Amino acid sequence: MKYVCLALVALALGASAQKPKKAPDVEVLEAKSRRTEDKIALDGKLRVTGDKPLKGLVLEFAFLSSSGDVLTTQKTEISDETLNKNDEPDFHVETNNPPGAIKYKIRAFDGADRELRTGNIGPFVIE
Repeated sequence: MKYVCLALVALALGASAQKPKKAPDVEVLEAKSRRTEDKIALDGKLRVTGDKPLKGLVLEFAFLSSSGDVLTTQKTEISDETLNKNDEPDFHVETNNPPGAIKYKIRAFDGADRELRTGNIGPFVIE
């Protein structure tokens, strides 16, 4: 009985051990924004950090309220070409100014609309 209890405890501890996080496929290096009356200009730089080439790159910008709620999202294609490890594409996006948005987060997808692991997603302040 004693060994059964020890075995159960060992299994429980092993099951609760977390797997190491996988490295991101894309990392946001820079993100800046400028607001005008009716538009927001978003500029930045990314780095492809995954080992597998990316066939196309789409960014999703989630615009957040002061309480952190998502007000709206906007997707835009950054590249339709294949990107390899250590490539550093820039992005320049202009979108409508969502009322009440003060921050944004960035998520990345490949050309087939599969979500990529993204590092340094924000939130970034809209200036």
